[in-house]
Amino acid sequence: MDEKINWIEPWWHLNENAKIKASIQKELESEVGPKHPLWQLKPVAIAKTDANDDVIVQLNDGRFACVHLVWHGKIDAYPDKFPSSIIFDTVQSLQTYITEKADGYS
Repeated sequence: MDEKINWIEPWWHLNENAKIKASIQKELESEVGPKHPLWQLKPVAIAKTDANDDVIVQLNDGRFACVHLVWHGKIDAYPDKFPSSIIFDTVQSLQTYITEKADGYS
């Protein structure tokens, strides 16, 4: 990724805490199953917000997504819908989303 993302509070990069990053990645992998839109895109958790259960993931095609984890440790009864997610095609669109969400919490 050539463009840097500005993580505005309450968002923060998961490299700041390896234990939390591992926990979130494990939950992500338990919730995203074969029927979920992100399944084939192999999401990797890179950031989270302290405002709710949203995490930012990087997808294997270079895009990003915001995923709202439900924290029940398994694939949902509606595996094609939950966890809910929004895909961003560019760093700029992700940055706009992060900034707008951060502004809502300040």
